Amino acid sequence: MPSNNTTTIKKNDPRDLRLVTAGQGISMVGTAISDLAIPIMAVDLLGANSFGTGLLGAATTVGYLVFGLQAGVWIDRLPRRQFLLAADVVRALLILAIPLLYALNLLTLPLLIALQIGIGSASIFFNLAWPAYLPRLATGDILLKLNARLALLGEISGFLGPGIAGALIGLVKAPFALVADAFTFVVSYISLAAIKTPEPPRAKHSGLTVTQELRDGLRAVWQRPTLRLITLEAINGNIAFSIMIGQSVIYQRLDLGFEPALIGAISSIGFAGGAIGSLLAPRALKRVGFGRLLFLVAVLFGCIEFLQPLAAVVPREFAFPLVATNFFLGGFLLLLYVVPATAFRQQVVPDRLLGRVMSVNRVATWGFGATFGFFIGGVIAEATSRPIALLVSATIQTLVPLLMFGFGSFRSIKSIEEAVALDNKKRAH
Repeated sequence: MPSNNTTTIKKNDPRDLRLVTAGQGISMVGTAISDLAIPIMAVDLLGANSFGTGLLGAATTVGYLVFGLQAGVWIDRLPRRQFLLAADVVRALLILAIPLLYALNLLTLPLLIALQIGIGSASIFFNLAWPAYLPRLATGDILLKLNARLALLGEISGFLGPGIAGALIGLVKAPFALVADAFTFVVSYISLAAIKTPEPPRAKHSGLTVTQELRDGLRAVWQRPTLRLITLEAINGNIAFSIMIGQSVIYQRLDLGFEPALIGAISSIGFAGGAIGSLLAPRALKRVGFGRLLFLVAVLFGCIEFLQPLAAVVPREFAFPLVATNFFLGGFLLLLYVVPATAFRQQVVPDRLLGRVMSVNRVATWGFGATFGFFIGGVIAEATSRPIALLVSATIQTLVPLLMFGFGSFRSIKSIEEAVALDNKKRAH
């Protein structure tokens, strides 16, 4: 007989899923605006060089190294939605501080980097709690479709955001374009606060220390071979991707001479590719198979990354088509990979460990991978050139997954369910 404190929670509530979709879709538009406006502001208004833009990128992820692992423990101990709500409030306030400081003629590059550390730290809690919270709203195929829908919205928002950012920068300068992002965090807060599906009752405290609970999260990743392999590739992918992202805007602005509106258009083209990729991801998963899809996509993604540095040595009229093609295909392939990989991670890990596993994954891939990528990209670009840094990024992204996924039985895994069953079976042994 169930105990008196056992609560049956009905998931897959259409109203709540609509709130999640609408609120986060709007918030993603604001994030896409900031992702373009902040580096352009740093280059055009604050005189940032390649190393400066690398530090600015690293500021968004360095917080993972400071408290990312502990955050996962807290997220597993407490209601996950409260972290989402608090993160939205903090990010809205810090984003608003940037145009205010600029208007007062107080904004400097070091201060912008410091604010970015704060914004990034709040985003860490959101990004860790978010994938752990979604399985409390949806299950099974609905969860997979929700992930795909949110990924699609992210790409659509990314498509719209840079265009909006480019127009706003032309009208009111980059710092004031950020007000739009702050407003979208308010919308996100309201939508999340309106969700009615309750979270499970808080489990009785295990009595374990933070270190012991973290060890459980690390063990949950390491004992599952497929999850471990995907996590290791994600570290590599984020190093390479962050080298590219950290240098891309300044490369397009200074080396290729693109105006902010054109840079925004290229970013939008990338998100358009991602939108198509997120739509096709469930179908591609069924037709190609889980392991083979992730292997092919990871290697192809690296191959097309060579197009952007190639733009530096071709006739100028070919520069835009090459960069635009790179971003379109890159966005398409990235979402073909992310949608099934995220759904697998959410389903292979028990709910009680999901926050800690997400924190282990994020600390490894973003805390170390992305922060190191942003930093080393700036170092390479300053020591050699930005095209060389982009070539290093493309080479890493191509060769490492070829070696990691090209051997063993990974490519023979046909579905997420098979991958989950295999990992749980191997963990049991």
